[in-house]
Amino acid sequence: MESRVIQLTSAALKYGNLNLCSCGKDFFPPDVFGSPNKKAGLGNPITLKVEGLPNPIETDIPTDKKTGKPRWIFRKRSWSKKFVEFHNLKAGDTIVLIRNTSRKYFITPNGRNITKETFFATQAKANKDFVTLEDAARIAGKTPHNIRHYIQVGRINKYDPLGNKISKARNGQLRVSLKELKSFLYMLEQDIQKHHYAHLSEELGFYGLPEYERTKHGFFPRLLYC
Repeated sequence: MESRVIQLTSAALKYGNLNLCSCGKDFFPPDVFGSPNKKAGLGNPITLKVEGLPNPIETDIPTDKKTGKPRWIFRKRSWSKKFVEFHNLKAGDTIVLIRNTSRKYFITPNGRNITKETFFATQAKANKDFVTLEDAARIAGKTPHNIRHYIQVGRINKYDPLGNKISKARNGQLRVSLKELKSFLYMLEQDIQKHHYAHLSEELGFYGLPEYERTKHGFFPRLLYC
């Protein structure tokens, strides 16, 4: 993750104008820079997740009418004053703008020795759908082994703490979607009920086996009556 430190000015406190000049153009996607005003056209927005505020902000960066160069402020900035008030910041204080992906950024006050773990923990709280395997198992009444097996056989996806779909997770950063898990378990339960309604043998349903044996190699009860 790349980050930039921004110093708050009196304009930031009064008008919400965060001076982005120190970030540089390469820190943002090239299509984020829009026209001087909304009527002339907006740039493609980026998403800001701001510590202390409940909802993400989507905004572009306007350009100067005469020069065409970036004005180095976010077009949407009413949230800035709420952020400053929430953290009791003053002119001269600094904040950190962290780029998580090309279009997703995280903003937090500086001077807190923020680490990747703190960053991800904060974001996980902001999006409660993405949880650890242990939490998913506890909520669903399963074991972490069950949840990991669902991932291995392609029944649910891997995510990072921000909800981005991934193929490989770093240590401690693997998350699963509760929505996906609940949807999969619901469909699995429906398959088991159909098996019962068809008056098929419990032995054929492998109900006496542990779940990890029943689901081995993606073999679920529904394959018995398809």
